Amino acid sequence: MDQADRVEQKGARRVMGQPLISCIVPVFNGERYLREALDSILAQTYRSLEVIVADDGSTDSTATVVTSYGCRIRYFRQINQGPAAARNLGLHIARGDYMAFLDADDLWHSEKLERQLTRFLARAELDYCVAHAQNFWIRELSEERDRFRDHRIAKGLPAYVTGSLLVRRELLTRIGFFDPSLGHGDSMEWFLRAAEHGAVGELMSDVLLYRRLHHTNRVRHLGAASRNEFLQIIKASIDRRRKSNRKC
Repeated sequence: MDQADRVEQKGARRVMGQPLISCIVPVFNGERYLREALDSILAQTYRSLEVIVADDGSTDSTATVVTSYGCRIRYFRQINQGPAAARNLGLHIARGDYMAFLDADDLWHSEKLERQLTRFLARAELDYCVAHAQNFWIRELSEERDRFRDHRIAKGLPAYVTGSLLVRRELLTRIGFFDPSLGHGDSMEWFLRAAEHGAVGELMSDVLLYRRLHHTNRVRHLGAASRNEFLQIIKASIDRRRKSNRKC
């Protein structure tokens, strides 16, 4: 592509004629896996993108990892407030037409953004797109991996999670960002809220997200609390729907 057809901005690579996708990486003490996550974004076949790391008050070498990439990545830091607040920090800063999210311990398929954007170009009514995810275990958890070899969690699963999401900026503006009061279920709450507002979504059969299972996954430590939170989220959604129906 001729240089005249490309516009370079600090932390962004906007290719003329192509939508800009903002890739937001929320992170808290993610130095161990962060570089792999960032490399999987920078290896995307779709090139009109910006990468934003939203540091949720890390106390490890997260900042050092990010700054080693120079101007290819925009880095912002806040006091620790949780993953939803970190995603919202990235959204307030983002300049893209579309938004995507990748947790600091996960990976994207190299064609994730390209394949998903193709669906938006094919369907003008589409508000968001998700795909399937594949779990993988770190070496230290090989015994757990072998135990679940034939289990459904070892296979590609529909992933209504932020890591598989590509969403139009307009939808986020219309229905709001993620709820920072939630410790674990913010993505679930957002998808329910999107459905309540009549958002048009599509689930692709492609496995485009790879979710790393390790000792410090939040779900391992917040299991019981997460179940209670999920029940509260579902109840709140039902209550909103009932209230809306009464107004009709």
